[in-house]
Amino acid sequence: MKNEGKTAGTKGESLLPQTVEGGNGGGKCGVFGRIILLLLPIVGASTILAVLYLLLYRLNLTIQETSISAALAMYEPYWEILAPLSIGVFATFVVTVSRNIQIEVYHRRLNNEYKGMRVLNFITTVANIGAYIGFLILAIYKSDDESEDARNLHMYGAVAYFVLSGFYGVAHIYLLCKQSQYPLYSKIVFTLVPIVAIVCSIVFAIEREDAYPYEWLAVALNSLFSGLFTTLFIVDPVDDEVRDFFCCSSNKRTTKSVTI
Repeated sequence: MKNEGKTAGTKGESLLPQTVEGGNGGGKCGVFGRIILLLLPIVGASTILAVLYLLLYRLNLTIQETSISAALAMYEPYWEILAPLSIGVFATFVVTVSRNIQIEVYHRRLNNEYKGMRVLNFITTVANIGAYIGFLILAIYKSDDESEDARNLHMYGAVAYFVLSGFYGVAHIYLLCKQSQYPLYSKIVFTLVPIVAIVCSIVFAIEREDAYPYEWLAVALNSLFSGLFTTLFIVDPVDDEVRDFFCCSSNKRTTKSVTI
């Protein structure tokens, strides 16, 4: 018999992370699926951070001496950077979509049909995916390439990364504040990290050569921001819904809300 527990309460009461099938903390996906969902943000963030460290360590440079673009252009063999970076970007794609699903499931529990929230959730997801596509493009096409088209693609990728990741950070603040199951300190952390990253990006865009450390810090904070999603998935796991989405399962679970 399917478990059907409390998923909605009176106004101001936190919603329990519970779906119709599996109950609170259950679900068909099992422990293995839950572990994968919790590890993906950490894998994505730590891989990108490891690439940043590898650039500095192998080139024997500091963040005061060079930009990320210049460091990428100097590094050889390039596959040592591009391979792990691609893994980190792919993991971030999956994490971004999983977070989108989590927000969608939360509002379904509320029987919330407010289309504006769904549209914003979709736009923010596309923005963050676009940001990391831009990050991959700036890594593939070097800033000192002989081809002007390649140099332009590198610049477009960099602009897309910083602009779209900043937008995602700000929009996500609003989306997170609309979810009542997360404590205030969590919302404060998820507000401060993207705001500091945006400030660092703006400082670097204005000062350029005199502000290399701000570029490195902005990218590191954006990666950390994505890695922190593990804490959100711990509180409200949606591994079954994520599995259904990526496996194109026709057995879509629905969530019900019970007013008490």
